[in-house]
Amino acid sequence: MRLAHRPDFVGANDLEEIAVITFGAPGWFWVFLIIPLLVLVFARAERRARLRLRDFVSERLLPDLARTVNHTRRKIRFACVLIGLALAITALAKPRWGYTYEDVKRKGLDLILAADTSRSMLSNDVAPNRLQRVKLAMQDLLNEMEGDRVGLVAFAGRAFLQAPLTIDYDAAVEAINDLDTNTIPEGGTNISDAIDLAVRTFGKSAIGNRALIMFTDGEELSGDAVKTAKAAANAGVRIFTVGVGTPEGSLIPISGEGGGNAFVKDSKGQVVKSKLDEKRLKEIGEATGGFYIHLEDGPRTMKQLYSEGLAKMQSGEINDRMSRRPIERYQWPLGAALFFLVTAFLVRERKRIRAVVPQTIEPKRALAVVALLFLWANVSFAAAPGLDAYRNDNYSEAYQEFEKTLTEHPKTHAADRIEFDAGAAAYKMGNYDKALEWFSRSLLSKDKELQEKSHFNIGRTLEERADRTDTNEKALTELLNAQSHYEEALKLDPNDERAKANLEEVKKKIEQLRKKPKEKPSPPPQQQKDKKQQDQKKKDDQQKDQQQNQPSKGDQKKPDKGDEKKEQPKPGETPSPSPGGDQQQKDQSGPSPSPSAGNGKGEDQSKDEKSPSPSKSDASPSPTAGENAKQSPTPGEGDGSDASPTATPSSSPAKKPSGDVKGAGEDKPNQKPQPAQAVEAQPEKEGQMSEKQAQLLLQSMKDEEQRVQLDERKAPRHVYNDW
Repeated sequence: MRLAHRPDFVGANDLEEIAVITFGAPGWFWVFLIIPLLVLVFARAERRARLRLRDFVSERLLPDLARTVNHTRRKIRFACVLIGLALAITALAKPRWGYTYEDVKRKGLDLILAADTSRSMLSNDVAPNRLQRVKLAMQDLLNEMEGDRVGLVAFAGRAFLQAPLTIDYDAAVEAINDLDTNTIPEGGTNISDAIDLAVRTFGKSAIGNRALIMFTDGEELSGDAVKTAKAAANAGVRIFTVGVGTPEGSLIPISGEGGGNAFVKDSKGQVVKSKLDEKRLKEIGEATGGFYIHLEDGPRTMKQLYSEGLAKMQSGEINDRMSRRPIERYQWPLGAALFFLVTAFLVRERKRIRAVVPQTIEPKRALAVVALLFLWANVSFAAAPGLDAYRNDNYSEAYQEFEKTLTEHPKTHAADRIEFDAGAAAYKMGNYDKALEWFSRSLLSKDKELQEKSHFNIGRTLEERADRTDTNEKALTELLNAQSHYEEALKLDPNDERAKANLEEVKKKIEQLRKKPKEKPSPPPQQQKDKKQQDQKKKDDQQKDQQQNQPSKGDQKKPDKGDEKKEQPKPGETPSPSPGGDQQQKDQSGPSPSPSAGNGKGEDQSKDEKSPSPSKSDASPSPTAGENAKQSPTPGEGDGSDASPTATPSSSPAKKPSGDVKGAGEDKPNQKPQPAQAVEAQPEKEGQMSEKQAQLLLQSMKDEEQRVQLDERKAPRHVYNDW
């Protein structure tokens, strides 16, 4: 079906806000205040010049003496100077338009924070408990970092990498907030496993900028942390241990049965008291060149740890992110400023006098040409990848540039916006499946505005796909998905008028589609072909059977001849002397046969045929039962007083009917045979059918039932909403 198209669509230009020009140094715009002052100074100087000229020269001689002065050219020249000055100020303000992406090489440390999440961290010897203090201290440490990569490891009975090394501190904070005693299902404290996992996470690089900061109470229930720490030192990893808790320790509170409070007990049923093991933590730190520090005041302790330990380590180059740098477009206003300043220089205030003016026009023209060349040489600039092609309606090239940028720099912070741009280019190309894929990826962005625009564009893309579906069911599914995305867009931005309008339009289309009758699914082409072949085969078989059952003329006469033989006169009766024997008796029939006997012939044949010669035996009275009575059509031998033959059969009311009982169709044996089709159709008129017709009917019902069963076995296809 075909739905109405509306051009409401958020493109890449809308997202980047290309129409809005920013400035890198807007403070230069204060210089614009001198332009009105220059205008006032120029107006005052012109006025004073006219007054002085009138003082020295009379008004009558003024046109002759001052005819070379052109006041209009003077004003044009001053206007060109002002415009050039304004454009030069604009160039100094560093106008920016568009963005470019580039790799930024920075120096920093690779740090892994290891947090003890065993149940001993629930001890409340430090408020509110040890684990909560560790989570706050880790966030304080992140605030001290600048450009360092950070990862997170949680450990209890075993260790698990919660967050890999990244410069996205927001993601690291989210991982820290998710820590609890249920993070690691295996109980106990295995500091050795945490150290080993951190070393494997750092990799094989030998740069001395890797450190592990461990937050724990030091109670190691399994493993040998000191031995593993020495192996980590050989791998170039320095460990700093942060002790949490007090040496006196405290009980470990847990939730008891019935919602009450209880404490952790050992295998003997004794209540466990967790204490801070500072000695072990000092040995671990000193074994790798680090040190131990006790967590007291979070911000102050973390600042001390960073300044005395981490800041003194060697920093390594980190090339892990792309930077989006705005493109400065100062060349445009600067080139225009040069043009107007050169024009002001070329405009002369006085009229040209050929006898006096020196030949200096050629150098000035050359200077103008040089200025113009300089203008065109400085207006070239590097465009942002993909965006320039998008603005020039070259959507295929723009899509390739966006996809290339994402492939080469998948970890860039601007990936969500580039994904949005790629979806916009795919939409313009008409590739709606790719557009849905890229818009769906951009939904993961933390930018609420980008999420809202992504929902809006997904709704428009689904509308376009519904516009091109061939069934109402598919179109209804696409429109329902589009409706949900418009609603999500309005949740993020309730003031989006375009989303409101599109949502109302989609609801109307859904209502119209629901009112339409459901379309019957057409059978597959192969099934239609098989059905057609079966029907043709049935039709051929039926015609073949009818041709086999249709008797010929000779066959139709044979039963009549047999009946005639059965009804010939018995021995002793006078036979007909006419030539032809039985056949002549068959062909000769009296005009007035008696209806009482079992005659084997009808009246029609007797009327059409004549006897070749009269005989005495033909004048015998009406035949009795079993005789084939025939009368000669000669005058004087008919019944009654009239000697002429009559077509009305003579009746014998006194005689009782005798003979064999036969069907209704057998009382006229001489009737012309009907075609075979008529013979087959005759029983149907009387509510009967032949055996062959019954077989064909049963076979067609069997085929229809089998086809219905096959159709029922087909599982209904469920529509999965896939954008």
